Formats: sequence, C-alpha cells, structure tokens
Amino acid sequence: MMSIGAASTYGYSPPVVSSQFQAAAVSPTSIDNATRPDKASSDFPPVDQMSAGDAAGAKPPEEKAVSGSQDLEQQKRAQLADAEAELQRVTQEEISELAARDREVRSHEQAHMAAGGQYAGSVQYDYKRGPDGRLYAVGGEVGIDTSRVPGDPQATIDKMEQVRRAALAPAEPSGQDLAVAAQAAQVVAQARAELATKPAEDSERGDVSASEESDQESASGDDTVDEASASSRDLSLYRNIAANAADIGSVDLRA
Repeated sequence: MMSIGAASTYGYSPPVVSSQFQAAAVSPTSIDNATRPDKASSDFPPVDQMSAGDAAGAKPPEEKAVSGSQDLEQQKRAQLADAEAELQRVTQEEISELAARDREVRSHEQAHMAAGGQYAGSVQYDYKRGPDGRLYAVGGEVGIDTSRVPGDPQATIDKMEQVRRAALAPAEPSGQDLAVAAQAAQVVAQARAELATKPAEDSERGDVSASEESDQESASGDDTVDEASASSRDLSLYRNIAANAADIGSVDLRA
C-alpha cells in the first residue's frame, strides 16, 4: 500500500507591514517653544515692540500649547487607524490564501479517490489553523493498493493501469504521485512480458500432453492385439475339439 496526494508544502508568509503603520509610540516633538521659559524672550518680543494689530490677534502661549497637543493626538490616532487597517488587510489576505489552498487540496484528493475506485483508500488531510480560528486543509494523501494479482498477468495489467490513472488524476500531480505512476507503469511492463511468453509455455505443455496421450494409446493398442491373439488361439482350440468329436461320432454311426 502506497500513498498518493498533495504534499503539505504550504507556508504562508504575510507581507511586511510598512514602518509608517507600526503602532509604536510616536517620539515626542517640541510642541511650542513658548513652553520653554529660557526661550520666552526670543520667541515673544516685548509688548512695546508689537504693533497694535499683532497684539490683538496673537494667542496666549497656553492656547498655542493646547492646540499643538491636540494636533499630535490626532496624528497618533490617524497612524493607529492606518496600522489597524493594514493588519486587517494582511489577515484577510492570509485567510484568502488558506481558503484557496483548502479547495485545491480537497479537489486533488477527490480526483485520486474517484480514479482509484476499489483500490483507493480513505483520504487523510493535514490542517492549519487560520487567523480566523478555522482549520484549513493544506496537505493530504490517499492510500492506493499497488500489489500484483498472483498468477494472472492480465488482471495485474488492468489493476496497475487504474492505479496509474489514479496517481495522475489531479491537474497538478505531486512528486509522490509521479513516483507511484512510474512504479505502476513498470509493473505493467513486467506483466506484459509475462503475458507474451505464456503462449509458448502453453504450447510446450500441450506438446508434452499430446506425447503422453500417444504413448498411452500405443500401449492400449498393444494390449488389444495381445487379447485378440489369445482369443484367436482359444477359438482354434475349440474348433479342433469339435472336429475330433465329429469324427468320433461318425465312426460310431457307421458301425
């Protein structure tokens, strides 16, 4: 019993998430130099040096600090949202690939079983759990009977031809499938050679049987001749006895 099927060579490598979508902590940046006392004199000129319009439209340092903090928080939230979207895309891509592999493997093994018929065993699958928690078939095999039919080359040929068809039934046979098909073809060739030499062997056996029958008939004929000769001698003896009795009788009557 050998096995044919799809090898468990599945290996999913998710794409690398871009560094800009990593949910790492954002390095702190300077919100506003106004929050640093040692720079206050350089960032904000004295009131007497500001025009009336500038003084009316300028924001206090506290308001500018709050505004910068809000902008940074929004930036962090946007980066986190992008990272979550990228992770969701990668996860969905892996699930799609697992589902496609599952369909391929099951179709592969069903083709083996359908073509193998009575010589095919049950299918066994290798599974991988996806990020969604489901099990997906990523490999499998089907047992196939590759033994010869004892004493019957023609039956062996028919069986191995079916085994070969079962091994090559899928659209993309695996390496193991090709090896089983090659072995079946070799057995078929051997059985054909045996079948070709069988008539000569049968003819030789027929000649021997005919010779033995001829010898038996010859011996039987000799026995028949011997029995006929013996019967002939017995009849001659009876004839002689009858003749003598006739002679004696005639003599008596004449007296």
